[in-house]
Amino acid sequence: MPDTMFFNLLLNIGLLVLIATMLTTLPMVRTMLLEDRHTVKSYIALSLIFGLISICSTYTGVKASGAIVNTRVIGVLAAGLLGGPYVGIGTALIGGLHRYLFDIGGFTAVSCAVSTLVEGVIGAAFSRRFKAGKISGTGVFFITALAEAGQMIIILLIARPFPAALELVRLIAFPMIVMNSLGMVIFIGVFNRIFKEEESLFGEKMRIALEIAEKSLPHLRKGLHSAADMEATAEIIYQSTTCAAIAITDTDKILAIKGEERYAILREPLILAPILSSIYDKKPTTFSYAPDSDPLYRILKSNVIVAAPLIEMDQAVGSLIMVVKKRWQMSQSNLIFASELAKLFSTQLELSNLDYQKRLLRKAEFKALQSQVNPHFLYNALNTISCICRENPDQARELILTLSDYYRQTLENEQYMLPLPTELRHVNSYLKLEKARFEERLIVDLEVEAELNCMVPSFILQPLVENAVRYGVDKKGNRYVRISAQKRGDLAIIAVCDHGSGIPQEIIDSLVTGQGKGVGLINVHQRLKSIYGEHSGLKIEASAAGSCVSFRIPLSSADALLFSPASASKT
Repeated sequence: MPDTMFFNLLLNIGLLVLIATMLTTLPMVRTMLLEDRHTVKSYIALSLIFGLISICSTYTGVKASGAIVNTRVIGVLAAGLLGGPYVGIGTALIGGLHRYLFDIGGFTAVSCAVSTLVEGVIGAAFSRRFKAGKISGTGVFFITALAEAGQMIIILLIARPFPAALELVRLIAFPMIVMNSLGMVIFIGVFNRIFKEEESLFGEKMRIALEIAEKSLPHLRKGLHSAADMEATAEIIYQSTTCAAIAITDTDKILAIKGEERYAILREPLILAPILSSIYDKKPTTFSYAPDSDPLYRILKSNVIVAAPLIEMDQAVGSLIMVVKKRWQMSQSNLIFASELAKLFSTQLELSNLDYQKRLLRKAEFKALQSQVNPHFLYNALNTISCICRENPDQARELILTLSDYYRQTLENEQYMLPLPTELRHVNSYLKLEKARFEERLIVDLEVEAELNCMVPSFILQPLVENAVRYGVDKKGNRYVRISAQKRGDLAIIAVCDHGSGIPQEIIDSLVTGQGKGVGLINVHQRLKSIYGEHSGLKIEASAAGSCVSFRIPLSSADALLFSPASASKT
């Protein structure tokens, strides 16, 4: 008899494993089991599913000495562990009530019904620890053994006559405790496969999404405005997935589409309109069915469309559309994948917009600073020309042409960064004007390393040279200006020095406050900090023997690329 019990319990366990395997293939069941918080509907559905499993176990059990040797504990206990307290208790009520009605007035009808309720309570009690991963397979084995031992005790307490109950427990206790405990471990293992598969699938989807985002990064830096970049991005997604077609849109039209030619009908307004309308909910939407009369039917009869919105500053600015061929079993993975990829794209689009705004801000700052410096320089230059206009008209004419050439270079130049030699030519135009004013009393010494050809901010040297000319008067009335540029490691050290009495302290202090005299130096100092960071800026060394104003710039800088002619023309 014990051998028969072991064999029948083994068959029942095999049947339950088969049922569990079938259940795990149903998307509805997978979704409900993976939910962090169940709805009332999912509580009821899971209770019914596991309740039917416990009923099935009762029917497939083997009668022995007025009782039924079965695997009902597996369905009830698993319901509590996997579904939580409400599902566990709900399943226990269904299974226990059925067990009582199945054999009303039977020797163990009441005791088995009560023990089923207790098993549901045990499963519910251990549910939180189980979901937190604190109970291993060994733990599941002993919890089931505890539940079955509890059932034997309840039979002894309730079933009468007692001698018959004692004999029944002696006969069925060991087979049911051992086999049901082993069966429970196997049964739970089948359901655990759901979580492992979902984790594996999610990990793979995220790996692909991050890989796509990384490849698409250079193309998304310009936002949705570049058709070529949007085409390249759509191609990257299309080649990285098994989608039938990929499209990227703004709020009005398709910007890029990749896939078979027949999917070009997505561009048609009647087909695209409902898809674009869905993005304003700021949630991904799946289109899987349309009646024959609907324009979308031509695509949806054999495909599913997933549209995920692209969000900037909490506003929908476009969408990522994925067309996936229909399968007999559709999952939510495509919806999740499209949603997560769209979020990555949205983040990058917002960053690109911030970068664009940053460039506009720097351009505005540059124009504002330039407008402050140029009038100051123009005032000095015109004063110089006016001084010699009557004495030497030819020289005055030449100086006016020099001034004209200087301003033509300045006003026509839209570049924020210039090669050092170009900037030095601008300074040379200024010095020609000042040389005419001070003649041999102005001495200029230029020391620039021959191989040094770095990029410097436009119009950055002239205010420093002007300052040296102004304050660089020695005791004999001579003005000495030395311009040097040297390479030190990955930096270029550029300095403008004089032999004067030193820059006034109030002007040096104005660099910190950003106010006061020395507008030219303040502007240069602020520009350097805005481009290269707060730790950059002018360094001033002043003494009775003269002053030296210097700054450092990296030989290779991302900002040099940012302020390149190509970048400037696009802003």
